[in-house]
Amino acid sequence: MSTSRRGFLRGMVGVGAGAAAGTGLAGCAPDISPAPVANAEKEGGKVELEVARYPDLSRDGGAITLRVTGEQPVLVMHPSGDTYSVVASTCTHAGCPLGFQDGEAICPCHLSRFALDGKVTHPPALAPLKSYTASFNAGILTIDFAAGEAGFPSVTDGKLVLPFSQFPQLKTEGGVVQGTPGGYGKLIFVFALAGGAYSAVDSICTHAGCAVGYDSAAQDLLCPCHDSRFTKDGTVTQGPALATGPLKKFSVTSDESGVTVSFV
Repeated sequence: MSTSRRGFLRGMVGVGAGAAAGTGLAGCAPDISPAPVANAEKEGGKVELEVARYPDLSRDGGAITLRVTGEQPVLVMHPSGDTYSVVASTCTHAGCPLGFQDGEAICPCHLSRFALDGKVTHPPALAPLKSYTASFNAGILTIDFAAGEAGFPSVTDGKLVLPFSQFPQLKTEGGVVQGTPGGYGKLIFVFALAGGAYSAVDSICTHAGCAVGYDSAAQDLLCPCHDSRFTKDGTVTQGPALATGPLKKFSVTSDESGVTVSFV
């Protein structure tokens, strides 16, 4: 492994690659390196990159690891022409920083591979990478970190309103709603608890930044990357030593019309 690559991996420890350093990178592939790092600030939930200013990104087959304040690092890939794709930049297997080669995101540590949309194409990784909405026009690549999913309500004035007419499951204890609200851009879960109470939590695991999912059989939240588990109020009950913090929680209120989640 080259000296520069070792230095890069050490530098990424603070953004989710601690597992890579801890393993000694026994499975390293000498011909694959993590994508070079660049920094950017977002405005209104979006980042705009003048692609020509980033030689490692502007060429066909190029890529950069983009660090954005308040977000997990992302891998910005340029397979060819005006096509760009943006996914989370750390492998869901052991948290190593990813590179880009032959049209796929590749983990230098254990050779996991991911398609441009983040889906796993080669193990040992099993969980997909989070993908981000991106558009390219007149030399500017716009990445929308706050984009929501179609059909799910958006955050307005710092609040997400979930009407019972649209989400009747929240009227019954044990009901759950999950979705990515526009204006926030990350998956959240809202639970109807006993006694008419509610909880709402973020999906980002505190171990390596993977997105947790709801395990209906166990009635809790499970991280597909390293098996951390969290209760419906975000408390850690199982997982790697680093998953000691709870999931991010939001304030929730309700009335006769529905549930309101506060993001402020």
